[in-house]
Amino acid sequence: MTEGLNTGRAVILTEELKTTLHMLEPFESWSNCTLEDAKNNLLKQGVRKYAPMDSKDLAKSSDMPSVGALYAEEFSHRGYWWWKSQEISYALRPRQSTLESFEKYRKKQGWDSEDVAVFQLRRTDKVRGCKAVYGNKVKCRAEAHAPKLRDFINEFNFRTREEEQRRKIVIVTDDERIKDEMRPYMLKYNFVDPDPAPKRLVDKGLKGGIFKERALKDAIDILSMSFGNPFIFTYSSGFGAVALQLKQTRENFCSNWSSLDWGKREWPPVGTIGAGGVRGVKLKIRHASRLCFVNCSSCQKDIGDVCEVFLSQPSGMQAPFTPVRSVCHC
Repeated sequence: MTEGLNTGRAVILTEELKTTLHMLEPFESWSNCTLEDAKNNLLKQGVRKYAPMDSKDLAKSSDMPSVGALYAEEFSHRGYWWWKSQEISYALRPRQSTLESFEKYRKKQGWDSEDVAVFQLRRTDKVRGCKAVYGNKVKCRAEAHAPKLRDFINEFNFRTREEEQRRKIVIVTDDERIKDEMRPYMLKYNFVDPDPAPKRLVDKGLKGGIFKERALKDAIDILSMSFGNPFIFTYSSGFGAVALQLKQTRENFCSNWSSLDWGKREWPPVGTIGAGGVRGVKLKIRHASRLCFVNCSSCQKDIGDVCEVFLSQPSGMQAPFTPVRSVCHC
């Protein structure tokens, strides 16, 4: 979509990667053009075939991750963190039928009219090992440590007042055994009955596979996470990162969230959350982000209407270790 804006073109997804098309079925199309239109506009390079990870049109700036990262030229002054949120929010505009399914799900779970905390416990190959899940035919990479439920609860306790800790907690996970981990905490915390996602399978045949069957479930999970207050997740998860972008756009970047890891290169580095997306945020400091100057009457006079991002743990701060912590003072 960035390439489309920069070159004045509509964006059409081709049919080569069926997995992508299946995962995007719950969301609106990216444009009102079709592949048939592409066949009729061949003059003067009206159609350009573009692979996002191999663009030569724009030089990448120093604060962009190394994979497929482009600014829309007209918004370059806003920074990559800001732009990525806009791009994702446009790409994942839920269809009306998706919104209806989401509202039905929230009502069934009993959190359609109140604030909820959302924990994302991404597990898959992190729990039982990649080869145990996918077999020997798939080349497995070393995975980071998967945080335990107690790590999420410790962060939740730190972020909320005692009277707020009976707030409902939604757990978005792909771990079928999550209830065993929840059991010691059920008396103290108000968990919504979890609905684990089905296991994802490698789609080497490019036929969509299980993604086609679970696309709506994935969309509902992403939307659920985007409404977390607080939203506690791992930024290395693609779904978690997408949910954060949706949440920040809707809340004008004054959001209540924490990540229990540092993320990965496909997503805007946390260091770009600062003054217009410029790197240089140091560890173990409080960093006020200029992305979220928000007018709100409830701000305390001695704090002001800003949000802050803590990277690692500032010295003297008595709190659980959490790599990235956002605080909105409104």
